Amino acid sequence: MATARRYTLEQVEAARKKLRSLPMKEAGKTRGEVAEFLVNDIRKAMRQGYTLRDIRDLLADTGVSVPLTKLKALFDKASVLEPVKEQEGAEEDTPPPHEGNSNGEWGSADGV
Repeated sequence: MATARRYTLEQVEAARKKLRSLPMKEAGKTRGEVAEFLVNDIRKAMRQGYTLRDIRDLLADTGVSVPLTKLKALFDKASVLEPVKEQEGAEEDTPPPHEGNSNGEWGSADGV
């Protein structure tokens, strides 16, 4: 049977110092993250008449490769969420319910 390896406190402290001194590692963004990060700018370009294909080509010119299918999927997901936002906005425009009776008096309709 194998015996468990034991480490000294000095080794553990040295490992801790090394881990704590590590700089932040920049991993960059994935294609999907780039598309989500730029979604508002992409929407603006679409309102200005650019198609998703135009936008994909423009992004490719800057060295950012986002497939057309990824862009379409992002906006399919966004379009599913938009009706919910519209409903929320409609609720904000709805006036509060009338309080009091038809004469503007407080209390129940039977006067109690």
